[in-house]
Amino acid sequence: MKRLLLSLLFLIFSGTLSFAWECGKAPPTQSPQRRKAGEAFPPLPLPATPLRRSEKKNPPAPPVLVGKVICGSNESWTRAENDIDNLLKVASAQLGFSYRATKVDLNSFSFDPEEIPILYITAVESFTPEEKTLPRLKNYLEQGGFIWANASSGSPAFTESTTRWLARIFPDRNLYPLYSNHPLKMCYQTLDQVNILQEGKESLSPINLRTLNLGCRAAVILSPWDLGCGWAMHTHPFGIRYQPAEAINIGLNMLVYSLAWIESGKLYGQLPVYTEPVKKKSGKIYLGQIIHSGDWDPHPSSLGKILRQLGEQTGSPVYVERLAVDLKRDDLKDIPILYLTGHYDPRFSAEEIQKLKSFLQGGGTLLADSCCGSQEFTEAFRSLMQSVLPQAKNIIWQEKNPVYQLPLKIDKFLYNVPVERPPLEAYLLKGLPIVVFSPFGLGSGWEGIPRPFTPTLVPGQARQIGINVLTYLMTH
Repeated sequence: MKRLLLSLLFLIFSGTLSFAWECGKAPPTQSPQRRKAGEAFPPLPLPATPLRRSEKKNPPAPPVLVGKVICGSNESWTRAENDIDNLLKVASAQLGFSYRATKVDLNSFSFDPEEIPILYITAVESFTPEEKTLPRLKNYLEQGGFIWANASSGSPAFTESTTRWLARIFPDRNLYPLYSNHPLKMCYQTLDQVNILQEGKESLSPINLRTLNLGCRAAVILSPWDLGCGWAMHTHPFGIRYQPAEAINIGLNMLVYSLAWIESGKLYGQLPVYTEPVKKKSGKIYLGQIIHSGDWDPHPSSLGKILRQLGEQTGSPVYVERLAVDLKRDDLKDIPILYLTGHYDPRFSAEEIQKLKSFLQGGGTLLADSCCGSQEFTEAFRSLMQSVLPQAKNIIWQEKNPVYQLPLKIDKFLYNVPVERPPLEAYLLKGLPIVVFSPFGLGSGWEGIPRPFTPTLVPGQARQIGINVLTYLMTH
């Protein structure tokens, strides 16, 4: 039904069954009645104020959601002129909300996400913002803004230049492909295999988006394959691009995802990372968090927060400052519990695997979870355990297990999306839990920021289970 609707929308915009437009000559969109882009942006459409009979009946223009960045001195850079306007039209028809786009000159933009939450950058040529603009883009993203970057016609030059300037403003962060159950793949349409055109030849392919994460939010969404021509309802026999219906579906997911994560983005930079004024750990409970290449630090404040809540709940002395642990170089003899989380495969070296194995066989304990319920991390972690503890017995801790009873009694499990099983599993040696693992984002909830569309525990439940797990590990 949705694909039929997209076909009908295509006919409405085009008036024909064929794609005849040259790139940059997409069907025109009617100019809306203008309203200042700086007016407050609502996360959902506000109710309309009733009009008096004597008032003009033209409705006010909807709020600005997307700013299309001017990437050149003439109009040739915007190969699909009405791409984002047409996507927002389809979103209005399918999703029932109404927003509009505007063009943005980065030299005069305020870089305030409250004014324009999403910046859309697209071109065929290489594009790098001016030097003075880079720190302002960084601040925009850190304050909750989004950047959508689209390689028009699948331009490698655009993808490469975008990757370079992002690496300059975030040298400690990577662009990652989507993991298999990433919310961008399933927040509205379920997308995995999609139809593409490569040099005019049709084929089926996995969706190809890359994200730069701030916390757990995909603050930058980069498409190395062209979405814009599909949004503008036309295509070409050159380059690599999504078919129009697929481009629209991907765009709708990007809209739903960005709208749902706007508030999380605003909260991320406001949370404190806990520190200790006196660096004395003896006699206190503390954890070391393992550094790895699979996005090891998605929620910097969560470990300190759960340790502080553990101290408040149980009266135990805690050291709330988390210790970053490098398995290649750090001595683990004074660390009782290690914590491991991430969205992606940690890709531990043989040296790191041996270090972790020695730690666990020597009496240490590992607490791990898949951030945002990432299936990639879950699969990688289970594979890791086969290398580290092949002799361990893996069990799911069912509802009646003591870990859910003390110090807080937990009668049922609450997730952001439907999940059919308890949240914890353990790896046992001689009947003792050496490793405790949650595939459902235990640490994601400790921070207290919602993770929409993810198979994770709700924040309050994650806090309760975290306190119980740490208490259980200290007493077993």
